Amino acid sequence: MSDSPHLRTPFRRFLLQTVSVTERDIEKNVPPTQFVDTLRRLADAIEAGEAFRIQVQNRRFSVPADAAIVIEHEIEDGREELALELQWASNSN
Repeated sequence: MSDSPHLRTPFRRFLLQTVSVTERDIEKNVPPTQFVDTLRRLADAIEAGEAFRIQVQNRRFSVPADAAIVIEHEIEDGREELALELQWASNSN
């Protein structure tokens, strides 16, 4: 992950977990409304046991329904970070 002078939001941290055959490390600030809309779509997909489709920086891909769901809390240098992560083996999405 890249070193960043600011904390990653959970959604931005989620985006970092989107690595495929070639490595990627994307951080993207999003407005609260987009963050909430994306979380709602993600929650709906998880509840339905379905894959989640998303586009990040001109790349569209699917998070498989069986992706591991990880909640992480970090404290470093007096700053805290909450990360909601989806992790899966990369393939040619």
